[in-house]
Amino acid sequence: MIPPKPRVRPLPILHHATLCILLFLATTLNYLDRQTMAILAPVVRTELRLDNEDLGWLFAAFYYSYTFAQFVIGPWLDRTHLRWAYGGAVMAWSATAALTGLATGRKSLLAFRFLLGIAESANWPAAMRIVARVLAPRERALGNGIFTSGTSVGALIAPGLILGVSGWLGWRWAFVAVGSLGLAWFPAWLLVTRRPALAHAWRDPDSAAPAAASGLQAYAEIVREPQFWRVLAVSMLVNPCLYFQVNWLPTYFVQQRGLTPGGELGWILTAIYLGLDLGYLASGAAVLALTWKGCPLLPARRLVFLAATVLVSLSALVPLLPTVDLTVLILVIVNFGVGVWIALYLTMAQEVSPARVSTAAGLLGGSGSLAGAAAMWAVGKVTQLTGSFAIPMIAVSVAILLAALAGQSVIRGAAPAILEDCHDATNR
Repeated sequence: MIPPKPRVRPLPILHHATLCILLFLATTLNYLDRQTMAILAPVVRTELRLDNEDLGWLFAAFYYSYTFAQFVIGPWLDRTHLRWAYGGAVMAWSATAALTGLATGRKSLLAFRFLLGIAESANWPAAMRIVARVLAPRERALGNGIFTSGTSVGALIAPGLILGVSGWLGWRWAFVAVGSLGLAWFPAWLLVTRRPALAHAWRDPDSAAPAAASGLQAYAEIVREPQFWRVLAVSMLVNPCLYFQVNWLPTYFVQQRGLTPGGELGWILTAIYLGLDLGYLASGAAVLALTWKGCPLLPARRLVFLAATVLVSLSALVPLLPTVDLTVLILVIVNFGVGVWIALYLTMAQEVSPARVSTAAGLLGGSGSLAGAAAMWAVGKVTQLTGSFAIPMIAVSVAILLAALAGQSVIRGAAPAILEDCHDATNR
């Protein structure tokens, strides 16, 4: 009798807490660097004589380069040593963010935003592959939530940090200060990732053959999977919702609610992005709690994202709200729901092609970013023409309802291998 092939059983999430924290910190830096432009947009807009359409192009330039770079970087990450690739990427985007302080006008800003998108494109494909390698299926939503919460923590601390440095030294030094934080992260990464227990996270010895395939071959195999198209729909609907929250809310409050860049706006954005952060963490925690109570994993995920859909759909009410306080409350709730959705979307993306997590993540994330880039340009165009954010706010509600329909199809189309992994993970 041939003995069964031993399976790699990922260690519990607490055994890799330090690694998750480092991924979280890198993602925090990732969003701090990209958020600097959004937070300083009202100031930069005035000094460099830009309008909303110019801002839309600046936001879109980042996402366009981010998109197409992800299409290329996914297959490369599946064939390379992630310890060095990921660390190098963090250093590259930190340097680019710092150099943005040298911009003198619209063209140079566009160039720096374009380069930042390329440098930051490795974060999600690489981090998602690491999480998929070290955590069991029922733990992945929480693992994704931990490292992805860096996006909202970055957005959370960005207002106070960036506006504080800008008010003290000027907006150019704010770019330099935020970009320089990567220098402190890199030595910690090298120290922690030396552990032999993490060796399997950098290269997967059991998937050497498929990983060796060319990028085109890998993509061809992935796009033949029906589940890829279902998750793609989720990506192209959910990502623009997130991008709107992190890019346009500072400008919304200045133009529509009469606030000025400074302390009050900083506290408002901090509260809103705290809601986003809590949503990332609550997503995985809710899935784990439901499975512990006996709910099967996939139905648990469905319940969580349906609840989040209800919260995000409240975005359509924002243009009708009479006070700033009520607007902030609703946007906190909306962002909480967006955070829940993003963590679950990342889990869906990880399971499209377990042998090529980075390739699938790059293709899905790039497509979602492409939709987000178009949406950021559209927001700039629409708000410039109408003088109102009503249409974008309503569009967020419509997009999340469509994402819920796509998410239902993802749950129904889960591959038998994933269902088996879910069953095994529940019994560990």
